[in-house]
Amino acid sequence: MNYFAARPLITTLVLSLAAITAARADGFGINATRLIYPQGEQSISVTLRNTQVDKPWLVQALVSQTQDKPAKAPFMVTPPLFRLEAQSTNQVRIAFLDQPLPTDRESVFYFYTTAIPASEKPGELVAASGIKGMVQFGVGNIIKLFYRPTGLPGSSTEAQKNLHFKRREHELEISNPSAFFVSLNNVTVNGESLPLSTPEQRMLAPYSSHVWAVQKPSGEVLWTTINDYGGFDAHRAELH
Repeated sequence: MNYFAARPLITTLVLSLAAITAARADGFGINATRLIYPQGEQSISVTLRNTQVDKPWLVQALVSQTQDKPAKAPFMVTPPLFRLEAQSTNQVRIAFLDQPLPTDRESVFYFYTTAIPASEKPGELVAASGIKGMVQFGVGNIIKLFYRPTGLPGSSTEAQKNLHFKRREHELEISNPSAFFVSLNNVTVNGESLPLSTPEQRMLAPYSSHVWAVQKPSGEVLWTTINDYGGFDAHRAELH
């Protein structure tokens, strides 16, 4: 079963889904903040946890092409739907379906998990009320999954510290000349913090750039990136 086969489950829920770095919500969460899928691997695994004392969850997991809503992606998650008992963990496997993807740069996907409280007596409320449908409130997490081809020049670590900066009048262009995605946690120019409020600002795609309005595009640039392990790396450069 995958997301698209199990769509009725999702459509009966009111879900609170958000891309959050801690990947945690109300006792349910993912033991990772991002996933790397190296080309050639048969599968990778990720652990989901339930820290609630007495509440089991019904969990659905899938990989999506887009972040804003689930869209078919070339990955299979096993199991796609399962019960996660209180104070327990469960490992799911993600397998690439061997479809064509760019080989000269990374590709990004999104690992979705949604969870609703598991009922001990399914349908009890329905039978009592005579209603044929029921809304349950759930929680969800989304983390990024990077598909990484073999043989890319450089490394993700080098990509994060080797961003290029180009000054303009009251503007600063930041370029990523690498084959890797670079996720930004914060950027300051001459003490001025740059906004990271859009996906394009928070993550520079391979061989892409973004322009920010800056009062004084000069002096010192400080930026913090999110590495492959979900940690933060600090970098600095001087604008000339």
